Amino acid sequence: MSSVASLLRRLEAERIGVAHLQFTDLMGSVKTVAIPASRLPDVLDRGVGFDGSSVEGFAREEESDMRLVPDLATACMWRPEFGGRALRIICDVVLPDGVPFAGDPRRILARALERARASGVPPMTVSAELEFFLLPQGEGAENAHLGDPARYFDAPSSDIAARCLRSMAKGLAEAGVPVTQIHHEAAPHQYEIDLAALSPLRAADALVTAKLVIRREAARFGFTASFMPKPFTDHPGSGLHLTFAPPGETADVPRWAAFAAGILAHACGLSAVANPTVNSYKRLGGSEAPGFVAWSDRHPAPYLRAVGNAWEWRAPDASANPYLALACALAAGADGIEQALPLPNRLDERPEMWSEEQRFLRHVAALPETLRDALDALEQDDCLQAALGDHAMRHFLEAKRLEWSAYARTVHVWEREQYLTL
Repeated sequence: MSSVASLLRRLEAERIGVAHLQFTDLMGSVKTVAIPASRLPDVLDRGVGFDGSSVEGFAREEESDMRLVPDLATACMWRPEFGGRALRIICDVVLPDGVPFAGDPRRILARALERARASGVPPMTVSAELEFFLLPQGEGAENAHLGDPARYFDAPSSDIAARCLRSMAKGLAEAGVPVTQIHHEAAPHQYEIDLAALSPLRAADALVTAKLVIRREAARFGFTASFMPKPFTDHPGSGLHLTFAPPGETADVPRWAAFAAGILAHACGLSAVANPTVNSYKRLGGSEAPGFVAWSDRHPAPYLRAVGNAWEWRAPDASANPYLALACALAAGADGIEQALPLPNRLDERPEMWSEEQRFLRHVAALPETLRDALDALEQDDCLQAALGDHAMRHFLEAKRLEWSAYARTVHVWEREQYLTL
């Protein structure tokens, strides 16, 4: 209770009268319930009710009553998009009787962590490289490649972009998200912010928070921050590279190898949660994004990259819900350890230059080429289905099948340019 008391004293001293309680829906969108700070002691004790039927992938009307239970360890001072400062706390979702809600993405990750430990997955931290585009507002997407000659590791090409990035770094620090570096990426207006290593649950919390802060600060400086995986045909897309590492300098090498083998074995099903949009598959297989299931320490775009004792998972993009992506990766790695899967041979060549027969003979599989293919793979993967649970699996597949169907029925500009005069 002393931490609660000290938090309340700070709120009073800094005249902060509002607390924002946040959680994500199944697709990773952040939802917020604002309460008067004076209600915080009661809410920390009892939670606060909300209508789950109004949240994507949560519940139907007949089972709508749910409660938010704040995780005080995530409390931080917060600057909302509009107005003054507030307190922000990330919450877990429970049913009226206090039982954790099976469809809460944060709970799905916590459950996956419990199962991973029981399966012998070694302790780990997760660090993240979050790529995004910082686009001037009011400028058409087709012109976004103009006005920024900077490329990989160049200094920002304008003072306002530099000030915006500094403001992002400050905002992330205020929100308790540790940043290791910020730099320009390969495409015009593209940047990367690297987040320090944290436990898997805290890493997912940090990613959700980072996207909010980046968008907020971008808007303050007249930019739109886009985490779209592949917004421009002729430029590299944006990824979310996640690195799994032992907390110290030493590692249980055989178990880490089996963990990596498990992720490789479930790569196609993992695509559905790590690359969950139609647009995600226009990034995969590009010049800097993996298109095949392989690992290396020297290939320019492997699915997994060996970095010392760590493994960098290079396939995900920031359209993913980080709680679900990490939960499924942990489940895949745990399966690799349980089955003592051998790590395939390292890949140093470029399989896209091989024939299909050569890839088959060398056991190098291609990643799914469309969201529909990835969803099909997920439906065939019992391990990942168990990690998600029946509720989340059912709602996720339903929403994503509808997304694919809408895309497939839509007539796009390219089609008119190619076929209108037939």
